[in-house]
Amino acid sequence: MTKLPEPTTAEWRAHVDEQFDAIHESLRALHQRQTLILELLTPEEREGPSLDDLLARIVTLIADQRPVLRRIDHTTGASLDLLEGRKPRSHPDTAGEEGTEE
Repeated sequence: MTKLPEPTTAEWRAHVDEQFDAIHESLRALHQRQTLILELLTPEEREGPSLDDLLARIVTLIADQRPVLRRIDHTTGASLDLLEGRKPRSHPDTAGEEGTEE
């Protein structure tokens, strides 16, 4: 059995440097691809309100309509009571809360 000669320190260092260069090039290519993917997935900045601002405004508008929505809900319930032959529910007060019967 013939024994292969041991590489010299310079040869070993050159081999390791080549491996590191190949790994570095692979990582650089992966970084470029990842950057491109992130750019494609990230929306561009636009003028106007953000999605959070729009959602906050919608929540505020719905909260402002709560008394009207309660009144509609009560009216619908009272109409169904009458159609089904039951005594209608009490009327909500102006704040949208259930009040006393009239």
